[in-house]
Amino acid sequence: MEGPETYRTTGLHRELPIINLEDYQYPGLSADAYTSTDYLKRERATVFSQYWVCVGLASDLPNPGDVYPTEVADMPIVLVRDRVGTLRAFHNICSHRGLQLVNKSCNVQGNLRCPYHSWTYKLDGSLKSTPHFGGYHKDTYAGFDRDSRGLSAIRCDQWLDLVFVNLSGDAPPLEQYLAPVTERWSTYDFSQLRRELREVSLQCNANWKLAVENFSESYHLSWVHPALNSCSRMEDHFGFEVGGMHVGQGSLLYKSGVIDGRSLPTFPNLDTYHKATVAEYITVFPNLMVGVHPDYFLVFTANPISPGKTQERMTFYFVGDEAMTPENEALRHLPIDLWKDTNDEDIDMIERMQVGRKSPHFDGGCFSPELEKTVYRFQQMVAKAVEG
Repeated sequence: MEGPETYRTTGLHRELPIINLEDYQYPGLSADAYTSTDYLKRERATVFSQYWVCVGLASDLPNPGDVYPTEVADMPIVLVRDRVGTLRAFHNICSHRGLQLVNKSCNVQGNLRCPYHSWTYKLDGSLKSTPHFGGYHKDTYAGFDRDSRGLSAIRCDQWLDLVFVNLSGDAPPLEQYLAPVTERWSTYDFSQLRRELREVSLQCNANWKLAVENFSESYHLSWVHPALNSCSRMEDHFGFEVGGMHVGQGSLLYKSGVIDGRSLPTFPNLDTYHKATVAEYITVFPNLMVGVHPDYFLVFTANPISPGKTQERMTFYFVGDEAMTPENEALRHLPIDLWKDTNDEDIDMIERMQVGRKSPHFDGGCFSPELEKTVYRFQQMVAKAVEG
């Protein structure tokens, strides 16, 4: 962690000290950071614009002409697979009157057409036609610059199956941003990952940060997840640094699911210790959570819809073609069912934390100096981004 110096914030939360972890009484982000529309607007302009944000999966649009509408903190964007297979991202609005251009996943073949006035865009975002815009049967008029009215492009890149965008356009390269993650997990052969079509998607009535904070610590396991804690106790978990921005924790006692003496294939070329017992989870700032297990990989995103509502999506990847056979379907569903049940238990807690932030007596709470280092780091990163 960083030194004991402090910096002063303005507006919606108090001075946020950069403290030594021994000062466990330090209060965290104030209630306004979780309930205020203004604070979320500031997060959109900073946290969700200046950093790389995972917005979907490349496998959501596998074919040329596929389009996939999604959001970044309730800001509409659209992912497009162009004719040569290049993945692109645009602001999902027609440049004529601002209509949401795409409202469902589909394949558009050669062009994107606005249903309101039939303005049409090529899949590279350039404006192709503007019927009757200059009058009846006149598609243009003197002085109209069609080249300047194409779709507004967004910087876009990919890691594994994950698609990221950077709205500001000035974040470091994605490879550099994710380097602490990829270096830590370099022993895993991620080329073996195969996506499971079944996933978990839901909305919860809590601020997005509460979902991320909950994922980042294991302090609550004993009381919220007794079934999970019985096989991977709170005491079996550990935290770790992932560069200066992301945070991680892991379990030393991961156990693969077994049915009739069978279990899923695991990553090749892992030493016995890692193959048998270790799972690790990294929160990639701001709202992507990924977990690697000996036999599967988890992708979890928490996208804010409003200060008190979050869209969650969990996607699962298993190791190799053999894992994806019909005979192994029940084994694949074991971890998915476990994560769904565990997440349902978590949602009850984070929704009640959201209710608690309506109280004038909430002062930011405090942190365990050992078991909530990751939560502290995450809150610190949010505050630094929002306050500049």
